[in-house]
This record gives sequence, structure tokens and C-alpha cells, in this order.
Amino acid sequence: MPDLSNDRHIQSCCIALILFSSTLASGQAQAHVSLQKNGWTIDCDVENATFTIAAEGLGKIADEVELSEETPSGAKRLMHLSARIEGDQQLLIETTSPKTSWIIDALPDKIMVSTTDYHGVMTGRVASSAGRTIAILLDPQGEPVQWKGTDELVNGWGGPRTVNASSLPRNHPEVLHMGLGHVSGSGMHSLFDRQTDTAIDFGANAALAVDEESVAGYRLTLPVQDGAAIQLTRNYFTKTLGVPFYIPYDDANSPAAPMVWSSWTGYYSTVTEKDIARNADWLAKNLKPYGFQYVVLDDGYDRLADFNSQDVPNKTVHAPSVGHAWTENWSSDRFPHGPHWLTDYIHAKGLKAGLWLVPNVYGPALKEHPDWYLYDKQGKVIEDYSTPALDSTNPQVLAFLESLFTKLDNFGFDYYKFDGEPALPLYAPQVDKSRLYAPTADFIDNYRKRFGVIRGTIGPGRFIEECPAGSPLNGIGFVNSYFNGQDLYSNWQGMYALFSAIGNDLFLNHYVSYVMPGEGLELGEPLTMSEAKTKRPSVALDVERSREDPTTGFGVTLAEARTVVTYVALTGVAYPLANVMPELPEERVKLLRATMPTLAILPIDLFSRGTDSTWDKFKHVTADSYIHHFPEVLDLKVNSAAGEYDVATETNWRSETTERSLTFDQLGLDLAGEYVAFDFWNQKPLGVFTKKIDLSIAPHDTDVLLVHRLQNRPQLIGNSRHISGSYSILEQRWDGERRQLAGKSEVIAGEPYTLWFNLPRSFHETGVHVTSASGKPIAATWNMQGSFARLSFVGGDEPVNWRIEF
Repeated sequence: MPDLSNDRHIQSCCIALILFSSTLASGQAQAHVSLQKNGWTIDCDVENATFTIAAEGLGKIADEVELSEETPSGAKRLMHLSARIEGDQQLLIETTSPKTSWIIDALPDKIMVSTTDYHGVMTGRVASSAGRTIAILLDPQGEPVQWKGTDELVNGWGGPRTVNASSLPRNHPEVLHMGLGHVSGSGMHSLFDRQTDTAIDFGANAALAVDEESVAGYRLTLPVQDGAAIQLTRNYFTKTLGVPFYIPYDDANSPAAPMVWSSWTGYYSTVTEKDIARNADWLAKNLKPYGFQYVVLDDGYDRLADFNSQDVPNKTVHAPSVGHAWTENWSSDRFPHGPHWLTDYIHAKGLKAGLWLVPNVYGPALKEHPDWYLYDKQGKVIEDYSTPALDSTNPQVLAFLESLFTKLDNFGFDYYKFDGEPALPLYAPQVDKSRLYAPTADFIDNYRKRFGVIRGTIGPGRFIEECPAGSPLNGIGFVNSYFNGQDLYSNWQGMYALFSAIGNDLFLNHYVSYVMPGEGLELGEPLTMSEAKTKRPSVALDVERSREDPTTGFGVTLAEARTVVTYVALTGVAYPLANVMPELPEERVKLLRATMPTLAILPIDLFSRGTDSTWDKFKHVTADSYIHHFPEVLDLKVNSAAGEYDVATETNWRSETTERSLTFDQLGLDLAGEYVAFDFWNQKPLGVFTKKIDLSIAPHDTDVLLVHRLQNRPQLIGNSRHISGSYSILEQRWDGERRQLAGKSEVIAGEPYTLWFNLPRSFHETGVHVTSASGKPIAATWNMQGSFARLSFVGGDEPVNWRIEF
């Protein structure tokens, strides 16, 4: 009798019992074999020659897995097999025609597969769901980079720098990958499970292709040859990438990143009620039909009167001269009607209202509640933003924050931009911890408890943007978006902080929060510094002088503006505006309309590209001599009603025209296939290509191409409404029997709308039908340009149905 204290004997007995039970149930010897080991379950259906792979905490990883042999005529499935458990609890599978052996072992978080057949291949369905997405994981053998916070803690407080190791992939590090819908591509051999923070890697030789029979599944092809492995990396965000917390982002109230206008970069603290109203009027008229949402008042609305130190009861307290009050002391000169009136005005325009504040600080309570505040070792009040900083370990401070946000919420604000948000007792060495209400508190736990009070007060429907001021992202789970980069300023070099923020933080986007890449895009026309003196606030000129030397003026070229909006729109980050909007030329407004709204885009590259952005970077380099791992190619893979295709870009970061080749290998496309390309910004088809597309790109410009695999029937290849080619296409269907291509489009009332098609030579249009959703005929024009066709009409108040007969 075996020694039951021996774990291996216990496991062997369990396996034997599973085999015996299966035999009794089926009446056939070993028709069903199951290996359970190290949290894995491998269940082999001998009769049907398939097996499943499941993992504890994840459920099925792969289903209907089959064994095959690659032959010159294609894959040959191996049908006649037997299976048994042997050796060190390994699953042995043997086939008779041809004679092969396969061994599957279940190690901790790893499945190992080997075979005697050098041409052996495993294929199957990869169990997936909306919560399991295609991914390219961190390549530890790639070029090292650093995922960093800003230097605000270091320079402002003498605190620690937040740095985590990352690396660029060895394969095409110049490409940044995103996905919209259920997508796949060559070289993408991993999945990420969003609910459990687990990466599932099938190995570099594996291929994952979209399973057309499944809503979110994939077809797996895994060559075994010299061995293969399926590797789990649990706690991928927290342990591998260094994110302090992982809580899957709940996008119930914000399924795509926000579109936000902030007053900061256009007005700084000189902003007035009239400025907010003027911009809100313009946004409502010009961008609200395109999905625009938020108008944010950023600073300039409140300041306390001077304190007098004799009014402070504790004489060791050195009182600040000015400070913020948030709900009190709104400027009667600049905001004569107050906050209620302002939010009502914005809401009446069909937009949402936002407010900048620093919840870490508050001035008015210092005299009455000196114990609510932080002090340094000399007894001086700690200040941030020229305002006394609160001690959130004090329960009375948490009660005050609940009261403060109740007032703000009653004012009608929908969006809060939190600045200066580190846990100061932990990260600011000046703080005298002995004077805290709770000197031994867990400061991260306290920080999150404070956030819980705020979120619990305003509810889940309010949007919170947070700037952690260079500290770790400890508010994950409470925050909707993070601004984790340097401030932008108003010219091309000032936009480099935006590109750096996207490269540094994009892997977070929509997974744990949205990424806010900066306070506002600069889209205005170029101005010299002299011209800017009469058109911009003086503080804007001071900011530029502090950021670059020599100064390069204000504004951007049209090509630069295209690059800026392209990077925001195709990466799926928050869309930030800050110009004095009524002053934007119409050609720049068209760029905004063509890139709004934001879409539910997910990053595929789940790693940081790093950053070395600093406040005064362009005092030491120029844009021509500087580039820090900025991608040259963006690849947004799309699978939607508009089709399955790539939106691919090439950017010229230099100040001279360059010649480039966009290769299909960079996009993970079939090199043997033919593809039809559509130039979005120039609204023209480029032709049919194999292997690559040669481009000539102007200085600082970005070409945007929609690349579809060529089909032997009429196909939609682009439209005028949105850079993605996807938004606005609600339905599309091809009826081969009737030779009809039909669809439905979301349109903007009064705005022209164009659809572009590629037609093989054997197809000729015989009828075009365009109607509103309610059936009213709409005038339309059909124009042929070689093998390409254009269908144009003007949008109305309803979606438009269109049908072309061939």
C-alpha cells in the first residue's frame, strides 16, 4: 500500500482515479485522460484526438487543440492517438500514422511541449473574451529604457525619482501598435487577461489569428519542432512593469478617453468668465457635433486675502501670504457670476464643466484648525501651490474633503483636474512626521483612503484627472486619467512633451486609466515672439523663455498640426485642447473634426517606450538633434463594421523632406498578399501594393494610410469623416449573389460625407441608392477614378443608408 503522506503518490492516485472513472463512463480504455498538476488541467479527448488547456484562476487557455504534421501539401492532422500519464506526471500522447510521440508537462505557470516529429504543429482555438486582448509584451532582451515620472518631486521637494526599467522590442522597435476591436497580426503571440493582470505568451514562433467564428477568440498555430512553451506571467502590470496597483479600468461611464478644453495654456491664471463662455460657445457650435465634451477652468478663479501671522494661534507657524480656497473667494472681477452660473452656462451649451484644484492644499482653515496641516522640522507650514498643505492622516481633514467635494459637486462640476498629488508625508523629506495626526500611518494606504472619500462623495460618474507630480501612480482604481508628463507649451518643440508622454505611458491607457498627454495641443498658426507679445499673455512668453533657448516662436505649421492630432487620435489617449479656440483657422478646425471623437482604442504594446523629457530639454538640444524612442510608425489595427485593416502612419521628425518605405512586415501583414492603400489626409486612393509602400514625407508631417487586403469584389477603403476609417460606419455588408455592397453611416448634419471604394475590373456600378434612416431619398454623386470610386452626399439629421449595385 502506498505511503499516503507522499504528495507524489497522492497525485498519482488522483490521476489514476480520473482515468479509471473515465473508462467506466465511456466503456473504452483511456478514452479521456486528464493531467492536473501545478494549477494546470490538460484534458485529452482521445476519441476525438483533441485536448484543452486550462489554468487555475484563468479558466480555459486553449480549446479543441489538435496535433498536426506540416507536409509539402499542407498540415496533416494526426487522428489515431493514445494518451497516458507517465514519468514525472507528464502527459504522453502517441500517434500511429505517422508514428510520433508528444510529451506535455505542466510546470508552475508554464506548459512545455516536445515531440519526436520535427514538423509537428499544435493548432487550436484560444479561449478569449472581451477581457482578454492581443498583446506584445516587454522584451527583456531589447534596448533598455526607463519608465519615469517627472522630476517634480526631485526638484520641488528633494524627494525620490520614480523610475522603472523597461525596454524596446528587438523586432521593429520603431513601430507603436494599437488595436480597435478584435485584431491580430504577425509577431503578436501573446494575450493579456485584464481581469487578473496575467500575460499569456504562446512563444515567438506561435501565430494568433482572429477566429472568424468567435466574437473574441483566436486560432492558435504553434510549431513544436525543437519544443514549445505556453508561459503565464501573473501580476504583469505590478511585478513586470512596476505599476504600483492593478485594478482593471471600469469604462462604464467613459468608454473612450475624454475630449477636454482647458484654459491653462491659452490664458494661464489671467482667464476670465468671459473667456470661458466665449470658448464654450465656440466649442458647442464647432466641435460638439463631433463628440466634444468638457470645458475645464484651470486656475485663476480664487485666491485668499493675505494672512497675518499674528492671527495664527501657534506662533511657531509661519503663515503663507496667499493661498487657494477652492469654493470660497472666487474673484468677483474675473468671475462675477460665480461657479453655479458658470457650470449652468456650460451645461446649457450641451457640454460638461470641469475645474482645476489641488486637494492636497487649502488655505482658510489654518487659523482655526492648525492641526489639520503639515509642518517642516522648523515648525513652518508646508506649502504647495503657495497654499498650506493638509495632513490627510487626520480624520477631520477627510471629513473636510467630503464637505469640500459635496460643495463642488453641488456647484455642478463634472470633471476634476487634480494637480500636485503626491502623498507628501511619504515623498517630501521636509515633512515633520512627528507632528502628523498619525505619525506611523501607512501613507499609501492613507492616500488611497483619502481618494476613496473623494470618489465616494462625487460618485463614479464624475471624471478625475490626476497629476501625480512625479510620484508613483498610487491613485489607480480611483482616477480616470493620469497626466504623468511635462507641461506642454505653445510651439512644435513644446509638443515633444506630448509625444514623450504617449511613448512613456500609453501601455496604461484604458487598462488602468486613460493617459492625459498634456494640458493642450498647440494648433495655432506660427507667430514670432514679437507677434506673440500682442496676442498671447505675457506669462506664455515667460514660460517659453524658461523652456527653450533660443526661442522658436509660437504656433505650428499645418504639417506639424497634422502630426499632433494624428498621434492623439490613433493612440486613443485623452484629447486635450487649450488654444483660444475662436482664433483657430478653419483648416486647423478641420483637423480636429476629422479626428474626433476619441475611440475605444487599446494599446497592444504593453510596455513603456521610456522618456528623458525634462522641463528645459530644448535649452540643450533642438528638435532636429533630439528624438527619444519616438515611434516612426503608428499601426492601429482595426476590426469593425468598416472592415479588417490597418491605419498606418509614417512620421518625419526632421526638418527636411525624407523618403521612406512603409513595409508590410512592420505592420505584421502577409508579405505574399496584395493590399490597397488610401491616403486619409489627402483623401485619395494610392493604389495596390505588395511588400511595401514608398512615401515622400514633408518636414514634421505624418502620412496616414488605410491599408486593406485586396479583395476580388468591391470593397470600402476609406471615408472622409474620421481618421480611423471606422467611426461613422455603422453597418456594411456584401451580397455576392445580388452583387450589392450596402451600409449605414453616421453623418454630421449639413456636412459633406464621402465614401471611397476599390472596384475590380469585372465590376461596374449599375445603380446607387442613398436614403435617410427613415427612407427619404438623398442626392448623391458617384465618380469613378480608374479602379476607384467615390460616393458623396451631404449629411442630414439621421444616419444614412447607402447601397451600390454592380
